[in-house]
Order: sequence, then structure tokens, then C-alpha cells
Amino acid sequence: MINRLNVFILSFALLFTCSIVNANEQEFVIKPFEAKYDMYRQGDKLGGGKRSLKALGGNTFSLSLESDIEWLIFSDARKEISYFTNNNGRLVPSTYSYERTGTGKDKEINIQFKPDHTLIVNPKAKKSPAPDTWEDGWLDEMSLHMQIQADLAVGKTKFEYTIVSNSGKLQVYEFEVIGHELITTGLGRFNTIKVARVYDKNKFYAQHAWFIPELNHTLARLWRMKKGVEQYDLVISSYEETTVN
Repeated sequence: MINRLNVFILSFALLFTCSIVNANEQEFVIKPFEAKYDMYRQGDKLGGGKRSLKALGGNTFSLSLESDIEWLIFSDARKEISYFTNNNGRLVPSTYSYERTGTGKDKEINIQFKPDHTLIVNPKAKKSPAPDTWEDGWLDEMSLHMQIQADLAVGKTKFEYTIVSNSGKLQVYEFEVIGHELITTGLGRFNTIKVARVYDKNKFYAQHAWFIPELNHTLARLWRMKKGVEQYDLVISSYEETTVN
């Protein structure tokens, strides 16, 4: 009787342990989508943007962002896209491009993460350029978006990423979950996870992002302040899961 009881307790303990392991090893599933956003600044609507995630086959994906805003005599149009693969929730970028036109100086950059770990940045930054080789775990500005979604999906609350930025420099971005919040958007009301970027204490910046768990942790809202002045407030207005091309 004692032996049977011991076997039962051991079996239950193993089952419970396996359940915990499976929960912790939950894998992020990339789901293609198209989302549209309205952009505001200090209450005024400036324009909008669109984020598109596409499955290209062979475990390869692309995430793109297009935005077009106008404010008084200021105009700004941007296009950026990243191509990457998904390695069990860890994204590996291959190429990234960024183009900005409008008021002021236009800007364009292309970045290649070669399979032999050669890093090609064109044009290179004039000051403190990124190195000529890249390391595992490095991201670009767009694959970063999807990596945050993947990490939120498996329950992470603090994040640190090494980024080859759209200025051609190597930077470290830190984020942390600061709570859960019910927000109202053009798409409806959602319970969201609120994430803040962690800045150096000497910088007068603030950036908050809200993600929707029920929509595969997609971005619902992105708000940024600089030196006490709101820079932008990007809010989701539509969302649609799409099919493989």
C-alpha cells in the first residue's frame, strides 16, 4: 500500500513538473497581420501609419511600417522593412531598410546581416559606426518590434536588446513591463500590457507602448515625450490577420 502511494505521489509530482516546463517553454507563434494606426500630437491628428507582417515561406517573415504625417508646414513620410527568421522565439534578422522624406533632410539606410556574420551598413554612420560583424541576438529597428511581442507572449517583464539602429550605430535598448491598463482605441477597448523604455536618468525622454495579448500581443499604442513635450501618440484603428502570400 505504501509502495503504491509512493508511486502515485511520484507520478503526480512528475506530471506537475512537466506541466510547469511546458508552460515555461510556450512558443510564440508568428501570425501575419495588417494593422492601421492614427497618429496624434497634443490632441491633433497628424496622419496615420500601417504595420504589415507577412509570412514569406521557409520560416522567413517581413515586418514593414509605412507612415505619412503633416503638421502645419511640417511633413514626414517613412518606410521601413525588416526580413527575419524565427528560431524558437528568437528572431534573426537578414536585411533592413529605412527611408524618410519630407521637411528637412531626407534619409535612407540599408543594413544586411550576412549568414557569415558580416554586417553591412550603407551608408555608415559618420560617428561611432556599427562594427563590420554582428553577433547572435542583435536586431534592427523593426525586428525589435516583433521580438518584444514574442518575449511578452512567454511572460517576460524586463528586456534588453542590442540594436543596429536606423542611424547606423550600435545601441542597447532596455524596456520593462510597468503594468496592465484598459485603453480605448479606434478598434475598441482592450486590456493591454504597458511597457516603458528605460532611459538614462540624464535624458528627458519617456516612451510607453501598449500591447494587446488577445491579438497576439500586437502593438496597440505608442507614445513618446521629449523634454516635457509630446512628440507623438500612435493609436491602433484596425487589425486583420492575413494569410501567407
